[in-house]
Amino acid sequence: MKPTFLELRHLKTLLALKNTGSVSLAAKQVYLTQSALSHQIKLLEEQYGLALFERKSQPLRFTPAGERLINLANEILPKVIDAERDLYRVKQGDAGELRIAVECHTCFDWLMPAMDFFRENWPLVELDIVSGFHTDPVGLLLSHKADWAVVSEVEETTGIIHKPLFSYEMIGLCAKDHPLAKKEIWQAEDFIEQTLITYPVPDEMLDLLRKVLQPKGINPTRRTSELTIAIIQLVASKRGVAALPYWAAKPYLDRGYIVAKRITNQRLYSNLYAAFRKTDEDLAFVQDFYRIVKNQSFSTLPDLLLLESPLEK
Repeated sequence: MKPTFLELRHLKTLLALKNTGSVSLAAKQVYLTQSALSHQIKLLEEQYGLALFERKSQPLRFTPAGERLINLANEILPKVIDAERDLYRVKQGDAGELRIAVECHTCFDWLMPAMDFFRENWPLVELDIVSGFHTDPVGLLLSHKADWAVVSEVEETTGIIHKPLFSYEMIGLCAKDHPLAKKEIWQAEDFIEQTLITYPVPDEMLDLLRKVLQPKGINPTRRTSELTIAIIQLVASKRGVAALPYWAAKPYLDRGYIVAKRITNQRLYSNLYAAFRKTDEDLAFVQDFYRIVKNQSFSTLPDLLLLESPLEK
């Protein structure tokens, strides 16, 4: 029997193409250049004499041959990951502690499912969230009060590693009968006469202010609330406008409580990174938690973008 040409790297590449729908984004996900990924796919197609996906389709569509390999990838790769996880457990042990700190009020929407998935695979790792919202989660890492953090900016700190999670769109929200509901795209000037409803965090942590309003010298009236649902209720009752991640607002948009608008022609995007101590970099459960959080986010949250490593910028 002829030796198989198919390798795990091929399956990982095809799955990345399926998940992202884009050659360029898939290349980033599997840490290849776009040309290297295209070459890999070309060799695979030449080997079997079959096209794996339609080149000019948008979104990308797989052929029956491609779908067959995608099904194989979905069957095989989880088993490989489980086996590798077991080997790490044998080498390093499967017990430990992982305390999570976040500086994002809406992070829990996507972090909790990832934590549940992690617990199933690492039952002896004590996984917990450091109570409360934290403006300096990296400080908690340095003082050993937390072991893993979600941050929105990369500040080079001795002994701390930052790894990219994803980029997401911030959308403007207003009541259905609000005057701004008639505008498809909000510009900075549209916020001048508005009350801006935000979480109670420093201005430098609000991308709308930092990236859009402050450069134009605009500082609207402010009102704050700790809870997303409370912000939505205030917006729906025309007490003000808000800017939230699309995933946080989507359930309320689907119910028609409020309407969403793009912020500026270029859109407003925010970034999230994982941060942890360099001394913990080689711990298998720390590495696996990062992988699970990233994969779970892309499978459950709408309209995420891959984010380059801060070291590659």
